[in-house]
Amino acid sequence: MAKLITPLVPKQIDNAKPKEKPYALFDGGGLYIEVMPTGSKLWRMKATLNGKAMRLSFGKYPDISLAQARKKRDEARKLIAEGIDPREEKKAHIEAVKAAQAAKAADEENTFRKIALRLYASKAGRTTDYYRNKMIRQLELHLFPFVGDKNIRDIEGRELADIFKGVAEKKNKEGKPMTYMAKRLCQWTAEVYDLANVENSSFNLNNPCRSIVKFLPKHKTEHAEIIPFEQLPDFIRALQTYGGHILTKAAIWMLLYTGMRQASVRRAQWSDFDMEAAIWNRKEEKSREQHVLPLPRQAIALLDKIRPLTGGRPEDLVFPSIYQNKLQMGETAVGTAIKNMGFDADGHGMRGTVITGLNELGYDFRKIEKQVDHALKNSTEAAYNHARLFDARREMMQEWADYLDSLKTGKVIPLKRA
Repeated sequence: MAKLITPLVPKQIDNAKPKEKPYALFDGGGLYIEVMPTGSKLWRMKATLNGKAMRLSFGKYPDISLAQARKKRDEARKLIAEGIDPREEKKAHIEAVKAAQAAKAADEENTFRKIALRLYASKAGRTTDYYRNKMIRQLELHLFPFVGDKNIRDIEGRELADIFKGVAEKKNKEGKPMTYMAKRLCQWTAEVYDLANVENSSFNLNNPCRSIVKFLPKHKTEHAEIIPFEQLPDFIRALQTYGGHILTKAAIWMLLYTGMRQASVRRAQWSDFDMEAAIWNRKEEKSREQHVLPLPRQAIALLDKIRPLTGGRPEDLVFPSIYQNKLQMGETAVGTAIKNMGFDADGHGMRGTVITGLNELGYDFRKIEKQVDHALKNSTEAAYNHARLFDARREMMQEWADYLDSLKTGKVIPLKRA
């Protein structure tokens, strides 16, 4: 006859004192609590599966109460009755919990925002800080508020298309549709998807931006308004007497002395300039490559004049906003100044003015193209151009600056170059 076991009560367990050796207090159904010499009280269970004895552990008392231990015992007996080893079931459960936690952590790391930030970090050293900062800023403004916290697998193409079309319908500071920015955002978002697929081969995500970009409103490229060569003398004299801000005037002169894009002048830092060598190491927008520009004496004098107004530290902007030194000069500042002088042109057109002027004066087009950093389509010309023609360009730009100076007084220097 089986021995009858009186079920335990909590008080009995609480009053159990440690002895020299471990001993057990039985509750029935194979469940018992083992009192250790250290005072610890551990829940155990004796059981048999397929004729083999086993011992199960349910945890420590009072962390696991008597009621909880009995529930675990009943669950174990049910599994054993079905031929399942409770220990293997527990192991599988722990692994499932770990897998679920890992999947949750992966989901949290694969939000659009976090992947975009990793894309931003990956561009360090491969593109200029200006370009990657511009990318992340625009994503923060236009994408993060809507899809930033979504797992990238849960973002629908239609949702992105609506965001990009919404941006295209907005107006920029000049009152023109932001179609160009919509396209750029689409391209940057495509890079976020590409990085997600590279990081996790199991994603195999469809990149909706490859299709969306085909259906965005087309960006209408407007040709820059330039100062015609025959109006250049009038313009130079007007610039000389213009009463605008010194930094705005200086930016216009730098455009004329170098033939560079307005964006390059606006984002130039003092660290880009070697004043002793009279060189501007102009950074490309999307890469770390430099376009080395010779600077005429007039440009160096101009830089020396404005440096005290800008802070002059290596990281400071050379042509900052007239309102706040840490910000770039406004995109429309130069154009507004030119129109205030009575000329129908803009800042972007200054580049065209220089190119036209140098061509009108008969300079070799290859020197001009290298100076303004134009890519030549003809491979033979490109190879020739690759030699940089630096000394020839320095001579050309110094003569050009002298020519501009002569226009201030009307005593024009006659120039003729082959």
